[in-house]
Amino acid sequence: MYEVEVKAYLRDREAVIKKLQDLGCKFGGELHQVDYVFIPQGASYPDFPLGTPALRLRKQNDIYFLTLKIPQSSYQDCIEKEVSIPNGEKMLEILKLIGWNSIPTVEKRRIKTNFQDMEIVLDKVEFLGEFMEVEKIVTSENPKDRTKTQAELFAFLETLGISKEDRVIDGKYDIMLYEIHKKLGVK
Repeated sequence: MYEVEVKAYLRDREAVIKKLQDLGCKFGGELHQVDYVFIPQGASYPDFPLGTPALRLRKQNDIYFLTLKIPQSSYQDCIEKEVSIPNGEKMLEILKLIGWNSIPTVEKRRIKTNFQDMEIVLDKVEFLGEFMEVEKIVTSENPKDRTKTQAELFAFLETLGISKEDRVIDGKYDIMLYEIHKKLGVK
């Protein structure tokens, strides 16, 4: 299975929430998420090649999840496998001990909903602003099918008033934070 997603800057959160509610969407409670991301030793960052695995340890409220992501045709087309972790702090220590490189930690507040076969999230990301992600799980191994799915997801964003100019292509929050750190000279 592949997770195919699209992302855009969110300029009018309340208008988008209203449109989604008009479609029958109901949002869950707000989640506080902290994402610790690791890539293999020797992998270049942020330009690691497609196919390079990344491990994300996510603390969501007080629950931890370990996720393996392997980018396929883009960084928003990934093989994804996830498990819950009973002791996230120990897992964080393990990831550091095995020598994988830590990349910028992402902290965000997220609300979620579903529409048809899509998961929709609205994020407030510390230091970056507000975003919307829409994702779909697909089974096709053909990259062209997954690219078509991304186009369909972007078309859905447009129905919500998200403009093409607000699209974030291949944008991951950790890479966006890395670019900010680099500009500011933060290590």
